[in-house]
Amino acid sequence: MPKGQPEPFRDSATAEIVERVRARFERAGDDDLELFPAPEDLYGVLVYAREHEGVLRKVVDRLAAIPRPSRDEEESRAAALKAVEENNLDRLRLVRRMRQLVDVVEATVLRACFDSGLKGRELGSVLGIDSRGGAALRLRRLEMAIESGWEVRTPRLVKEREAAKAVEEGKVASGHPLVRQAALDLVGVRSAFPVIEDLDEWWNDLAEFLDGNDGTPSERASMRTHLRVVLTDLRDHAEEHGVLVTADERALRIFEAAVAAAWSE
Repeated sequence: MPKGQPEPFRDSATAEIVERVRARFERAGDDDLELFPAPEDLYGVLVYAREHEGVLRKVVDRLAAIPRPSRDEEESRAAALKAVEENNLDRLRLVRRMRQLVDVVEATVLRACFDSGLKGRELGSVLGIDSRGGAALRLRRLEMAIESGWEVRTPRLVKEREAAKAVEEGKVASGHPLVRQAALDLVGVRSAFPVIEDLDEWWNDLAEFLDGNDGTPSERASMRTHLRVVLTDLRDHAEEHGVLVTADERALRIFEAAVAAAWSE
């Protein structure tokens, strides 16, 4: 590849879809077909399909302009219109796949940014995220989406998530005093745990919730989430280094009690 020329957005998994798109333009008599991108150049295919969609529409318009179309001509027009519709659906499939690929790239880059010592607030300013800890939350959402095969993004789960959210809010409200006390105790022995740079903002935000900022259901739910993140990262750090979460026995008991409170039903 010539120096300075960007790599195409490669993806072989969509080759079958790309071939369908190419075949439609070929049947429509596209004169520029020799410029059609390589099958793995996903973004290039999307650009080509956008810039040449008039080729498919032209067939529909030409057949529609016939004053008294024969049955064959009517069937041809219906087939041409169907080709436009199917091509648009395939374009959407390619866009969805490209979004998945971007998710993987973004998650990898975000993880590299955190690993290199960049702070969440620095990443948030680049991503346009104003909330504290937003970059770290974005990374977690991306990783969860990838691990679930993007199941969390499917429309059929929207109502289920809303119902689950209502149930969870009820649980959060009833269990909040226990969660709050656990968070208060944990923050009180913060110095007994190892310093994990990526975790600083989560600790700080957790302390901020405890400073009278847990009056609404969303704030209480967020406090529980922050507590879980702190506990999970402390545990993962300990497992990665083959050590206890903390050598302080009292802090360890508080940690275990916080785990029980954070994931209590």
